[in-house]
Amino acid sequence: MAKTFKLEVVTPERVVYNDTVQSITAEGIEGSFGILADHAAMIAELQTGILTISDVNNKTVRFALDGGFMEILSNNVIVLTDTCAKEGEVNVEKAMAEKASAEKALLKAGSGVEKEKAKAALKHATTLLKLANR
Repeated sequence: MAKTFKLEVVTPERVVYNDTVQSITAEGIEGSFGILADHAAMIAELQTGILTISDVNNKTVRFALDGGFMEILSNNVIVLTDTCAKEGEVNVEKAMAEKASAEKALLKAGSGVEKEKAKAALKHATTLLKLANR
């Protein structure tokens, strides 16, 4: 059996996931990376993307994260994120509407701030749709 470690995924509203896992794949601001048991201690900034977990039964669990941070220390991993959706929880119609709205806002955006907000909203909606395999 593969070595395992503890993972906790937390948003301001709730603990989304708290269990023992075999591996994690995440999207950091410098690219994708993987975590296995006995990983060196580190803190990583996450970008909006998919967090993929392989649990102790080799079952894959996926989440859409809206950025955040991951701390790895002594076989304990904590992911802190503003919003998180588990695979199967995505409202596809709402995500498609958000994507269309973000695309319109991006076309109309004038200033750098408006453009960055629209890009972030578009990435969020696209990530939700990716999680829902749409």
